[in-house]
This record gives sequence, C-alpha cells and structure tokens, in this order.
Amino acid sequence: MQELRRKEEAAARAAIVIEAKNWPPFFPIIHHDIANEIPVHLQRLQYVAFTTFLGLFACLLWNIIATTTAWIKEGGVPGSYVLWYRPLYRAFRTEGGMKFAWFFLFYSLHIVFCIFAAVAPPVVFRGESLTGILPAVDLIGKQVLVGIFYFIGFGLFCLESVLSIWVIQQVYMYFRGSGKAAEMKREAARGALRAAI
Repeated sequence: MQELRRKEEAAARAAIVIEAKNWPPFFPIIHHDIANEIPVHLQRLQYVAFTTFLGLFACLLWNIIATTTAWIKEGGVPGSYVLWYRPLYRAFRTEGGMKFAWFFLFYSLHIVFCIFAAVAPPVVFRGESLTGILPAVDLIGKQVLVGIFYFIGFGLFCLESVLSIWVIQQVYMYFRGSGKAAEMKREAARGALRAAI
C-alpha cells in the first residue's frame, strides 16, 4: 500500500497524467473529457473531430455490413484513434507543437483513405471490399439491395471526407494562429541537435 502511494506521489511530482478510461460510459476503453480538459475556444472543433472519428467507425462498420451482404448474396477500435485522434486530443490539451505534427500527418492519410473509399477504384482493394461509388454503380444493376447498401456507404464516406477536410482546415488555422508552428520548429531543431550529439 505504501509502495503504491509512493509511486503515485512520484508520478504527481513528475507531472505524469494518469488518464482514467471513461468513454464510452457503458464499456470504457479510452480517456475522453473534452469539457474539462480542452480549452473552451477549442471544444467545438474537438467535438467535430471526435464526430469524424466516430464517423469513420460508422463508415467502416457499414462497410463491413454492406460487403458481408454482398458476399452472402453472391454465394474492432480503428487505428485512427491511436494515429490521429489521440494526438489531436493531447495537442489541444497540452498545446504541444509536435503532437500537432503527428495529427496533420495521419489525419491527411485519413482524408486520402476516405476519398479513396468513396470512389473505391479496383486498384488496391479488388471486388466489393469498399462501399464506394464504382462498386455501387456496378452492383445496383445486379442486386438492387446490395447496390443500395453500397450507395449508402458511398454517402457516408463522402460525408466523412467533407467533415474531415473541414476539421483539418480549422486545426491548421488554429495551429498557425496560436504560434504552435514556431514552437514545433524549435522542438524539431532541439530533437535534431540531441540526435546529432
């Protein structure tokens, strides 16, 4: 008991934040407290970013339903949480410049994926593995129900793409206006200097 208390006190002195998992309320798997941890002027943007995180989950879930339906007719937390949502959450909470860099990198890849999924050209994913417009047009003539499912998936990916583009624009405007770009350059220079030494 004393050992645990000593470790907690050491963590508090070192300013280590222990994040209690609190979302979703019925089965907590992540820490999420926008109202208390994110500055008021950034909360709306963080909520919309969270909506795009959930939207991607909904798109991928619908994609699974639609592709499974196609498979029948013919015979998990996404990496986005770790790659771009959590870095943005932590960047807004701690105002760290390098966390913004991770967000911009992976959120840009997220947008590219959403646009690619909305079109779903048969380049990387062959057949009907993504519910984009191309497989939807192909399937509507063969199987109307499956085609409708694919058109709904196409609409979801389009909505996700538009919302995601808005989020990255807003975060970038905040990033540039708050002086975090200069801070990020200083942090990168310090990191390069440490690596060189």
